Amino acid sequence: MSFAIADLKRLLVSDDTVVGAVMRIEGTRISVATPAGAMTVQAIDTVAIGDRVLIRNGQARRAPSARQSYPV
Repeated sequence: MSFAIADLKRLLVSDDTVVGAVMRIEGTRISVATPAGAMTVQAIDTVAIGDRVLIRNGQARRAPSARQSYPV
């Protein structure tokens, strides 16, 4: 038998890292488009609309990206 709070936490906050794009900014809360749909999470880093972010435990950080691109 499990505890109700532990089950609720498991349902609400996934341990998986999700990648998405910032759609809207409201203070420290941002709306992010993910493959599973839109999410509203807390931004840890400074982000702008269109930035790619990594979401884990309800908090968003900027996703690593290449600083320069080289023609191939």
